[in-house]
Amino acid sequence: MNELIENTLHIISRLSQSSKGYILQIDEHSYKVLKIWGGKIEEFELLNDVLFNVYITEGINSDTVAVLSSVKQLLKKIPAADLFINELLTYSEKNQVVYILFFVDEKAGLTSDCKDKIVSILSVLSHQVKDWLEQMSENSETLSTAEINSEDGAKILEDWKHSFNQLIETSPDLIFISDHSGKIILVNKTGSELLEYSPHELKGKHLNDIVEQEDSAIVNFSINQALIKNNSVKFRAHLCCKYEQVFPFEINCKKVTKNGEVLGMISICKDLRENFKYSTELQKLKPKLIESYRLLSIERARTKPQKTMIDELNRLKSEFLSNISHEFRTTLASIIGFSETIESDPNLPAEMKREFNGLIMSEGKRLAKLINDVLDASRVEDGKIAINKTILDLLKLVQEVIDDNYQLASGKKIALSFDHPQENIFIEVDRESIFRAINALVNNALKFTGENGRVKIVVNNLFREVEIIISDTGIGIAEGDLPYIFQKFYRISRPRGEFAESGVGLVFVKHIIDLHKGLITVQSELGSGTTFLVKLPKTSKIEKNEVTFE
Repeated sequence: MNELIENTLHIISRLSQSSKGYILQIDEHSYKVLKIWGGKIEEFELLNDVLFNVYITEGINSDTVAVLSSVKQLLKKIPAADLFINELLTYSEKNQVVYILFFVDEKAGLTSDCKDKIVSILSVLSHQVKDWLEQMSENSETLSTAEINSEDGAKILEDWKHSFNQLIETSPDLIFISDHSGKIILVNKTGSELLEYSPHELKGKHLNDIVEQEDSAIVNFSINQALIKNNSVKFRAHLCCKYEQVFPFEINCKKVTKNGEVLGMISICKDLRENFKYSTELQKLKPKLIESYRLLSIERARTKPQKTMIDELNRLKSEFLSNISHEFRTTLASIIGFSETIESDPNLPAEMKREFNGLIMSEGKRLAKLINDVLDASRVEDGKIAINKTILDLLKLVQEVIDDNYQLASGKKIALSFDHPQENIFIEVDRESIFRAINALVNNALKFTGENGRVKIVVNNLFREVEIIISDTGIGIAEGDLPYIFQKFYRISRPRGEFAESGVGLVFVKHIIDLHKGLITVQSELGSGTTFLVKLPKTSKIEKNEVTFE
């Protein structure tokens, strides 16, 4: 590119405060960068692809192309604050346009006054580029004529023909060139063998000579379209082999012209037999695939509630671990605090020492209960718990539970009553586990009943089962908590957290009752007390010392 153009571009670059830009030539077939400064061609390939697509679909509008979303994204990668694009030259006969593009580093730098100055300079640049392109075209034509007319012209054409033949012979497709009348004048050997011909046998034939008769209409129409249009035309047709077999092909043909005159046509025919084979197999597999998707959706729908349940269980378990850790820390803090007080103050009054020792003992017992309950929870979660059956008097067992909780009831002035039939009731159960289950229910009833309240225990001797009712006038359980109180790790909201309502105690009770083929239910209303109903069979059918449950 001559020095005048270089100087003009330098002036535009200084005015626009742009560090990079280029001159782009576009026609309906391709684009070409004529001149670039401040960057490399590879940086702008994606942008040029976008501009080319815009050009062949709707034409480039210099005022709006910079605001296209695809162009904006590419400007961020270049990087540039703004794009200036303007038309320099238009060749209507070639359907060709030359544009100048430059990239502004700061958007505020390209003012209206600056744009006006640049536009006035572009008219000069337009004449310079036009003269340069015409000069290049003349030199090219002169060189082309000189080469052909030279002594080496024949050798150049022969070398070109040899290279082209080598190219089409490497292709697995059928490639042939036909003249202006439609007769084949050149065909590759590999493609000929697809139709069981030799290249010599196909030369001189028309495409319609090897096309199945039913496809003649589509072939003729497609060829006429290719002759009218400048771009290639693609269509499908069945070609006949030498020995009358018929195979499907995808044919892509484009006319060959010189000085506006049609010299012939080049066609590439792709064998579709493998594609059809795979398509047939896919059609066979499609019902199986649909069936698999249906079964998969059923499995997903089936596992979704399970997953939800597992997620909820994991959440409750995490909450439980947090709560129980808090219980452990609180209890240990009390024990350590009172112990340090006694140890650090030798003058502590005897009465206060006795009080502190009593608190330490109480908190120690509470901690021991927490640990035992956690161990029980672990055994429950593992799915195994050992039971040893013995025949015992249920009324005596319940009375022992009441005696163990008498001190707690009297301390809160709670009226603790026990109603039962006069006759003895003998059942076959694991004494220790049933004692702990009933004790947990009575202890909870006392714990969550305020002073001067009432707790009543009733035992009913029914026909095939015995019924134990523990009823209190305590704070009750919210209706929303009732369906979940027997779930693992579910924690009932209480003013003061106790382990029995941290998600283990009631679960343990329910599993003990279940192991004895019994039933436990609950009725409660917030602020109006709670009633637990336990039913146990008089004759247990448990025969093994260890029962596994899921």
